[in-house]
Amino acid sequence: MTELNKSNNRLIKHTGIEFPIICGAMYPCSNPELVAAASKGGGMAVLQPVSLTYVHGYDLRKGIRYIRSMTDKPIGFNALIEKGSKKYIDRMSEWIDIALDEGIRFFVTSLGKPDWVCNKVHQVGGFVYHDVTNRNWAQKGQECGVDGLICVNDRAGGHLGIKSMENMHEELSDLGLPLICAGGIGGEDQLANAIAIGYDGVQMGTRFIATMECNTPEDY
Repeated sequence: MTELNKSNNRLIKHTGIEFPIICGAMYPCSNPELVAAASKGGGMAVLQPVSLTYVHGYDLRKGIRYIRSMTDKPIGFNALIEKGSKKYIDRMSEWIDIALDEGIRFFVTSLGKPDWVCNKVHQVGGFVYHDVTNRNWAQKGQECGVDGLICVNDRAGGHLGIKSMENMHEELSDLGLPLICAGGIGGEDQLANAIAIGYDGVQMGTRFIATMECNTPEDY
């Protein structure tokens, strides 16, 4: 992967991973085994706490430690921070504290103002990347102190944006933050193309789901 300039890659520098690939957090698919496997393979695997606790039945701390029993490489944490429910946001704040206490130092935020997450994470030397679909949300994230942006384009699965990967990079590159391409990445060629455009890495979801063992739809 020397053609991708790993030594100058900001995502790799922030996370300590081997390859500039994030295994995105997916509800309900992010089980501990998938997170551990993606981490062990050299990427940044992001655990989804609602999936881990409510779908797969783990106490968060015990679930993190179970993942750690399968890999000693970095893992990340997905924080959906929409404040519509006080009970939910209080629980998410507790979960973030547990994740930090368990040594997680990479966080992906979405659906809210991430300033308070940045405050918690930066105190221990961690990094926060924020999901965005346009320049408005990107600038708000930057104002809150995020360290990078997950650029969700019009080919993303689930919560997709409306702009192409090329347009998003053109629109956000002047902000000076690491940009991660989320959407339309399924293999080495697409990764290389995203890096050539100027992204610091990619986030993949569907491609990782295809690696999972699932007997029937009722498993989820």
